[in-house]
Amino acid sequence: MKKTLLATVALSALILSGCGAATSNNASAPTTSPTQTTSSAANNTSSSSSGSQSTDTSTTALKSQEMDLTILPGNRLGPDGKMHDTYAQTDLNVIQGVPVKMTIYNYDSGEHSFSSADLGLNVQAKGSAKKGVPGITTFTFTPSKAGDFQWQCVDKCDGGMTSYSMTHDGYMMGTVHVLPQSTNKQYIDLTIKDGLQYAAADGKLHDSYSPADFTVQAGIPVVLTVTNFDTGDHSMFSAGLGISQVWKGASKEGVPTVSTYTFTPTKTGSFTWQCTIQCDGGMQSYSMTHQGYMMGTINVVS
Repeated sequence: MKKTLLATVALSALILSGCGAATSNNASAPTTSPTQTTSSAANNTSSSSSGSQSTDTSTTALKSQEMDLTILPGNRLGPDGKMHDTYAQTDLNVIQGVPVKMTIYNYDSGEHSFSSADLGLNVQAKGSAKKGVPGITTFTFTPSKAGDFQWQCVDKCDGGMTSYSMTHDGYMMGTVHVLPQSTNKQYIDLTIKDGLQYAAADGKLHDSYSPADFTVQAGIPVVLTVTNFDTGDHSMFSAGLGISQVWKGASKEGVPTVSTYTFTPTKTGSFTWQCTIQCDGGMQSYSMTHQGYMMGTINVVS
C-alpha cells in the first residue's frame, strides 16, 4: 500500500475541515511539553474535553494499569520461513501491587489462552466470530511480587502443541516483567495491522490500531509501545496531549517494527488522536475518518 507523509499545507486544510491533524506539534498542546523520549527498533480532530484540568504530579501514585494484547493468526515470520500464530506483544511490563485490567483482542477464529502458573492466571481468550471482528476478553489481576514470570498459550494452535509458535518465545509465549512500585510508570501496548478490522458499513477490512482507545493516569509517565505489522509508516497525532510521532513500517511482511515513546499527561480529559499518514486508500478512507480504526481516544484520568 502506497503511503506518503502529509505536507504541512495538507494538514492545515484537514484541520479546517475537521478531518485532519494540526500543522504544529505545539498547537493546542499543554504549556509543559509531555514528551520525554522516543525510540524505534526493528523486530524480527485532536481535542481535550472542556472539563480537563491540571494535575499535581509531585505525589502521584499509580492506582490501576491497563494492558492490551492482540492475537494475530499466521502473521509473524519465523526463522523457518513460515508465518506463525502470534501475540503481537509478548514481552510485557506491569507494576507490582497495582491492579491490572487486561484486554485480549483475538483476531483468530480459534480460542487461545493467557496462562501463567506463577501469576495464577489461566484465561481463555475467545475466538473471532467473523474475520476482522476480534473476540474480546477482559479480566483483572494484581501482581503481588516483583520478578520475571513466564506466560504461554496452552491451547493447540499453529499446527499443534509442539508447533513453532507454541514452543518459541515471542510467538504464543513470553514474559511478564513485574516491576517494583518505585518504577511508577504505566505501560501501554498497541498494534498496527493493515487490513485488520472489519467495517459493517462497507463490508471491507481496513487498516487499524488495536486497540484505538486506551486509558492512562495523569501525572505518571506513559511508556507507549507500538508494534507495526504494516510495511508502511503510520503515526499518532494528538494536539491536546502534544503527541506527534511516526511509527516506522515493518521491514518485511511478518517482521514488525517496534517503537517506544514516553510522555507524561499533565491534565485529565478525553483527547482525540489520529494517524496523519495517508493509508487504507487515502485521506478520506474509512479507517482515517472513523473512530476505532486509525483514530481513537486517549482517556486521561486522575
